[in-house]
Amino acid sequence: MTTIETTSTSWFSRLGNSFKNIFVGFLLIIASIVLLFWNEGRAVKTEQNLKEGLSVVVSVSPDKIDAKNEGKLIHFSGMTISPNLLTDQEFGITASALKMQRSVEVYQWKETSKSKTVEKLGGGTETTTTYTYSKTWSDNLIDSSNFKEAETHQNPSSKPFTDEEWIAQGVTVGEYAISEDMLSGLSGYQSFTIPKEMFDAKNTTVSAQLQLVSSTIYYQTNNTTTPEIGNTRVNYKIISPQDISIVYKQSGDTLIPYQTKDGSKISMIQLGKASAEEMFQNAQESNKMTTWILRFVGALLLFIGFQMILGVLSVVGSVIPFIGRVIGAGVGIVSALLTLIIGSVVIAFAWIAYRPLIAIILFAAAVGGYILLMKRSKNASS
Repeated sequence: MTTIETTSTSWFSRLGNSFKNIFVGFLLIIASIVLLFWNEGRAVKTEQNLKEGLSVVVSVSPDKIDAKNEGKLIHFSGMTISPNLLTDQEFGITASALKMQRSVEVYQWKETSKSKTVEKLGGGTETTTTYTYSKTWSDNLIDSSNFKEAETHQNPSSKPFTDEEWIAQGVTVGEYAISEDMLSGLSGYQSFTIPKEMFDAKNTTVSAQLQLVSSTIYYQTNNTTTPEIGNTRVNYKIISPQDISIVYKQSGDTLIPYQTKDGSKISMIQLGKASAEEMFQNAQESNKMTTWILRFVGALLLFIGFQMILGVLSVVGSVIPFIGRVIGAGVGIVSALLTLIIGSVVIAFAWIAYRPLIAIILFAAAVGGYILLMKRSKNASS
């Protein structure tokens, strides 16, 4: 089903909104500056802590706890032993696993909107929005109350069952106890195939309304190939007992996070066998990726902020649509240059505080952007 809506906005309304956006733009710029500065400090601190950890970590055998390693940062790899099964009492599903996850999906309406705005002579705009509706399985409840066609596209307001996660207790690797907190950091779920005999022997109050199809449990679904809005399905994933690698501080027969000189903590756990060097290298790569992601987010916030502040110029010029578009393109270029300049300066000041040598390169980039902006301004004025 498709619904089309056309709305108009006057030039005065656009102008008023653009002035309001100036305030929001300044807030975004302030937030981006704080984020960029904090991110550089976080990146350097994390890198230094990982280097400290790598310099002191000791690789040991998990088969015997050595008292001389008490309080040290240790690394080992080994097979996990889990003495207990994980069980979902509600559905009677049992698995030998380190972790088990139950995901509940509901068949729901999904609204998709697509808008096209056309500027008109005099500065006003006309926006045509097309709303389309499709049905989909989703583990998140989709709020249909704000749909354009809410009366004819209503979704359930709750799930009949909740998403759950179970973590094994009493897990060991050799003589070391692996706590639930440690296992909670493990990632790498795999789909779990539910045996038919296990499903048939389930103990649940809603068993008469359940059916198993290809390891998926359907609830109140007459036809699984053509479900209806509100139908529910349940899937399971597990992390089976296997080799894991750990970098933690030895504390008796248990393991706790290691505290670095500046008070930060190091704790790593992952599936499979990996050396200490590989684990720290992976952590460094993850730190770099996080740093670049946050840099991009900070730069994007800067760009949007400048766009919102300078956007009033394109609105003023949009009385004649062509002129408004030309000014809008100029606003985009200026916003990009300002983002480069301000972003580089902020990062440079952060690096001055943490790594002065790199700051010189960043300042050079900022100066280059400033010179380019000044040349462009002179060319425009002449």
